Amino acid sequence: MKRLWVRHIREALHTGFADHIDMSDYTQASDSVREKSFLSRSLAALAVQRFTELSAAEAAATVVDGTGDNGIDAIAIDALQRRVILVQSKWDGSGDGSLGLGDSRNFTAGFKDLLDTKFDRFNARLRAQEAKITEALDDVNVTFILVVATTGRTELAAPSSAVFSDLLDEMNESQQVVSMETLGLSDFHSFISEGLGGSRIDFNVQLENWGTVSEPYEAYYGVVTAASVANWYEHFGDRLFSQNIRKALGNTSVNEAVTHTILKDPQHFWYFNNGVTALCESVKKTARGAASRTFGDFSLTGVSIVNGAQTVASIHQAAHKGEAGLNEAMVWVRFISLEGCPDGFATAVTRATNTQNTVETRDFVSLDPEQGRLCTELVLSLKKTYSIKRGEPVPSPEHGCTVVDATVALACANREPSFTVMAKSRMGSLWESAEKPYRTLFNPTVGPYRVWRCVEVMREVDATLTRLKGQLDGRPRSICLQGNRLVLHLVFRELDLQRIEDPEYDWPSELKRVPMLTEKSLTALTNSIDEAYPNNYLTSLFKNITKCRDLVQKVRSGTEGIDQGTDGK
Repeated sequence: MKRLWVRHIREALHTGFADHIDMSDYTQASDSVREKSFLSRSLAALAVQRFTELSAAEAAATVVDGTGDNGIDAIAIDALQRRVILVQSKWDGSGDGSLGLGDSRNFTAGFKDLLDTKFDRFNARLRAQEAKITEALDDVNVTFILVVATTGRTELAAPSSAVFSDLLDEMNESQQVVSMETLGLSDFHSFISEGLGGSRIDFNVQLENWGTVSEPYEAYYGVVTAASVANWYEHFGDRLFSQNIRKALGNTSVNEAVTHTILKDPQHFWYFNNGVTALCESVKKTARGAASRTFGDFSLTGVSIVNGAQTVASIHQAAHKGEAGLNEAMVWVRFISLEGCPDGFATAVTRATNTQNTVETRDFVSLDPEQGRLCTELVLSLKKTYSIKRGEPVPSPEHGCTVVDATVALACANREPSFTVMAKSRMGSLWESAEKPYRTLFNPTVGPYRVWRCVEVMREVDATLTRLKGQLDGRPRSICLQGNRLVLHLVFRELDLQRIEDPEYDWPSELKRVPMLTEKSLTALTNSIDEAYPNNYLTSLFKNITKCRDLVQKVRSGTEGIDQGTDGK
């Protein structure tokens, strides 16, 4: 069976990618060598398609395999989901192989070089994407998926597995940044089968407290146990989301919250979660329970979940961490029958259920009277506009700021570095609670001058770092970009903030010091990182509260006169 599946995949790769994979560097190679390279590159492109909506030609363009690839065979930037997919692929004709220890080390080393923007260590194919990759790396919320793609075994040998485990432990020590997927023979065979009409999903479901909508199109709704939902994903995986605009996104903060609720607070899950919407070729009510709406059995054919993919995947993840809450947690579900629906209706439902505006933590902040007070005082005291709600016009820099600007600036001005880390990596956490940290930043003692002057410092630091960025490359440049908020915090610690609320204070003179202090802080921070954390991944370093607090202490202990006349609260 393995060799048969390998042959199926080989034929599918030739059919899908023969006209798209660049093989210009193998013109002098033997047919067997060229064929193996083509299959490995095509497999990398197919793996990219597994995580994106790219066409065959677009996926083939992500392949960077070749001399000097530094362990990375394909790299795709998913700007919409703010993630980077990196692939290492190995074609195995036996169906039994796996990724070796050397290849595992090369892959992780290449990933580290990429994070440090050491593009000189990569070939021309990857460097051609340098601008897009750099832009993605500059995004503090970007996540990474490392994909091992092979036509062999899914399970890695213990030494290779340990290489990736060590990487994930370091990168994800403070929050989820990197995830790993291993795609083997069975995964790829299932994937190509989906394109041959073999992906229809049929199953039966029991709905509790069910109801129905008959006009204009038939649909049924009710609740099911989380255990049932986990079972769907266990059997069908991401095939459940064949018509969705996105597949499961891995370990995002939202998904982690879903999993936490299932495990720790299952009785409230229905209240906290929006549930699942699925399109079906048909929905049939069976005879069982026909006289009652308490329970009803339904036969579903051609099921595709178009909204709630993250809920389903998170429930499945919770199932692997413990089954205690799965039977207690209830999930709201809708099954829409496409029988009798007009052409295009399925697409319209998919688009509509995935593009409705979501409520963000910022929206709740707008209800706080303190924000209204600051808005009024900024206008009356400084003639500055303060934009609080999403959708409001954003004032030009000289005429005002937003609540986002104010939150980041005030957080970095606080003496506690943990606020700076949150401003960099988990912005929403600064708004989530009515107590700490939100009340530390926004309370009756915080006036308009403090808000506006802190924002001015932030903008001056950002402008200086933008200028310095053009003079740097490699790891120092990455520190300049990813450590920008910690630099801002260090600058605030050197400024005299005791009189920041005083309208008569000679603030312009203090502000003039900021560019010099920014350069000084960046240099000191870079030196401290090189000394204390030379091998740390910068992406995760600046999200680690303990290490950032340590860096601040090291920088300040090595700088004379920092504490003279500072308050920084």
